[in-house]
Amino acid sequence: MEAASLWAGVRFTARNGSPEALLTDAAGQGLHLYGISARPGGFCAHCAAWQYRRLAALARHRRVRLRVDKRKGLYFLLRPLLRRKGLWTGLAAWGLILLWLQGLIWAVDYGSLTTGQQARAGAVLRSCGLQPGTVVTEELLRTGEYALLESGEFSWVSLNFEKGRLAVEAAPARARPEIAAGTLHGLRAKCNGTVLRTNLASGTMLVVPGQTVEAGQGLIGTARSERDGTLIFAPAAGTVVAQLERETNQSIPLAEPLPQLSGKNKTNYRLFFAGHSAALPSSVLDGDGLYRTRHLQLEFFDLPLPCAVEEITYYEQKQETLYRTEAQALTLARLQGLRALHDAFPDADILARREECTVQEDTLHYNAVYTVAADICT
Repeated sequence: MEAASLWAGVRFTARNGSPEALLTDAAGQGLHLYGISARPGGFCAHCAAWQYRRLAALARHRRVRLRVDKRKGLYFLLRPLLRRKGLWTGLAAWGLILLWLQGLIWAVDYGSLTTGQQARAGAVLRSCGLQPGTVVTEELLRTGEYALLESGEFSWVSLNFEKGRLAVEAAPARARPEIAAGTLHGLRAKCNGTVLRTNLASGTMLVVPGQTVEAGQGLIGTARSERDGTLIFAPAAGTVVAQLERETNQSIPLAEPLPQLSGKNKTNYRLFFAGHSAALPSSVLDGDGLYRTRHLQLEFFDLPLPCAVEEITYYEQKQETLYRTEAQALTLARLQGLRALHDAFPDADILARREECTVQEDTLHYNAVYTVAADICT
């Protein structure tokens, strides 16, 4: 098949007149005829569609009658569509829509971040308005980068957007070395105690084991003197473990009204697209209860779409009275006392405990005095 037939070619039959002279004239005019075969009273041949009109003029001169038997090629397949203006207008409009959709976030790529880091980074980006369906601007990207850095989760962040894909590149923040985390104002005691042991990382240790210290007393200084009297300044960093007493008081009611899940729940949805949001038809959420929010991305045959859905589930709660025995209340009081102790001294090592428990007016009153060894630097 000739290349001309792939785009636009015709097969025709020539009869009557002088077909031989027509072939000679066509060759003289540079018209390319191919697939020529004899027919009674003439011949059958193929030519390019754009040469057929010139051939027809030569045929009239030689009194040859031409008849087109078949048209073939891509042009003749598309010609009916070329006349449909509505079709081409729709295609042009769809092309413009696709170009506009490239400015929306279709998917977010978090790279090598862990699952937990992805969840926290996603929450920060959503608070800045960056989520699937958002129209991205350079200002919005810079705002997202600043918010991720301010979260303290990352030490370096770069947001790059290209053709619907938001790429998040970030380096997790690393804990500062102990010396770098020191203070230039010195470390002082947060409470009274007796020093058990010390550990100096930087600066000057001002106390020794066995020494009794008071709250606010300096423990580690920021300067030390060389043999020649020169003062060298360094951040104060280290630990001073002291023995101290910590008292806690807890009151636990034996009958307490507490909210309990009733088993009923309702779910609402909100659609986010192109910087706008719309609540989908759903039930009204009201009353006291628990709310759980999830952010979902719509997909079509595993292809992410440039829109997001916020799912809010409401779990109904009812007030019910919880009854405790004295043993249960005592256990709870001890747990709360230990929690208060470790909130104040996370590294506390309990050496001894004295406790007193009384019940008055359906309430258990618990008092405990802990003797602990803990770092008292602050």
